[in-house]
Amino acid sequence: MTHSEPAIRAGAATGLPLGTTVMTLDGALPVEHLTQGDRIVTRAGARILRAVTATLQTDAAMVAVGAGALGHDRPGRPLLLPADQPVLVRDWRARALWGVDAALVPVARLADGEHVRRVQVAQVRLFALSFDDDAVIYADGVEVGCPRVPVAA
Repeated sequence: MTHSEPAIRAGAATGLPLGTTVMTLDGALPVEHLTQGDRIVTRAGARILRAVTATLQTDAAMVAVGAGALGHDRPGRPLLLPADQPVLVRDWRARALWGVDAALVPVARLADGEHVRRVQVAQVRLFALSFDDDAVIYADGVEVGCPRVPVAA
């Protein structure tokens, strides 16, 4: 399968930037190397990747997450994510901020201005991964939310 590349558009989005590694049954692979049918490791076990959509964003609201900012080795290296990208929080932050053991929240809600910072990026290529059901995958050690494949009307 070829990655689809819609027209350049401005604004917030979700997905993983070029170079982000995703845990698969074949090991950690860069997101841009993933294709439909790959077996991705999720919190619920291995799932078949149903679609990969690439978009080129301009003037993108992003969040720079420092190495280890979300827990021990999470992420394992600095990570850049779209501000609206859902991440799973299941440590003291979830209890302190939302009163629950785990919460799937836009990464921008974790911004502290130092270890997790909002940034504006002139241009970024994002890869959105879709599954049969909503899934939480491992991207550079961070638990990231991915949607199910949209049902055609």
